[in-house]
Amino acid sequence: MKLQKLIPSLFAIAMGLGVISGAQAAVNTDNLVVYNFQATTPATLDASQSYLKQFLPSESARLAQGEDGVVRYVSDKDVNTTLEHNLATGDISFSRNFNRYLGSFVPKLPDGDSAVKIATAFLEQNKLSPANADELKVAHVGGLATTSVLATGKPGPVVEKLVTISFSRQLNGAPVIGAGSKFIVNIGDAGEVISVSRRWRELDKPTRLAATEVLTEKEALDLSNRQILSEFGEGSRVEILQTQLAYFDNNGATIQPVFAFQTKIQLADQKLPPVEYLSVIPAMRKPIENLNLTQLDPVALRTIQSGNSTIPPESDKTSD
Repeated sequence: MKLQKLIPSLFAIAMGLGVISGAQAAVNTDNLVVYNFQATTPATLDASQSYLKQFLPSESARLAQGEDGVVRYVSDKDVNTTLEHNLATGDISFSRNFNRYLGSFVPKLPDGDSAVKIATAFLEQNKLSPANADELKVAHVGGLATTSVLATGKPGPVVEKLVTISFSRQLNGAPVIGAGSKFIVNIGDAGEVISVSRRWRELDKPTRLAATEVLTEKEALDLSNRQILSEFGEGSRVEILQTQLAYFDNNGATIQPVFAFQTKIQLADQKLPPVEYLSVIPAMRKPIENLNLTQLDPVALRTIQSGNSTIPPESDKTSD
């Protein structure tokens, strides 16, 4: 996938703390807000049963709620046929039988643009789409590829099995990263939807933050530098590739603003290749809730890197 940078890749070297800072325009921290989620009535087992009938119509079972409030189903005929429904948050995911995709079967997969249209239509038709469609943005087009070992011991041909569409949220032009606010749709042969994962809650009106409640960019960068050097070693050098304000959905009580620093780290051992690292620092001096910043998924970096919400002309297929 070709990624458009939001900030020009022009860098100037600044010594100190082993950090190389990019020559970038300062990010604008005005008008930052905190989002709370709308209060929702907890779902019931009847809703889970309806989802089972809707998405896995060939399955029939009496579902039970777990101690954590999540209903989980695994087919006794196929362990890849599953459903999971969080009664408190409404998060829903399902996977359909994948058996026919195993082995040498070569599915006829849609291209990236077509796959996005198929995924979007499926969400709409099954009433999974967000209330505000403008918040939903394509974060990544990827896929699943498999290979096998031939009788000669050499690897066989790579076969593309699925196209994966990852959707994320965008608020006031800023991407939302973290565990929540995302959809992942896997599409197979002839546009067949194989699996869907939905983590999405609707928002209340935002609460505006005063300037005194928000870190300056320099303060956030200092915290990021300390974090990176403590993790990778004092002898490391950090190149700041991009700085952006984003929002973080921890799948908790709020969506909070954060500074996202896309960095390249050269370890003290110069023989080792540089490491790309996404450093996320809460923008609030006193965050409302703790953010599980170590649980960032790979899509978060792509979301930060992506300069727009359109599908690039070339899909980036990756093998899981």
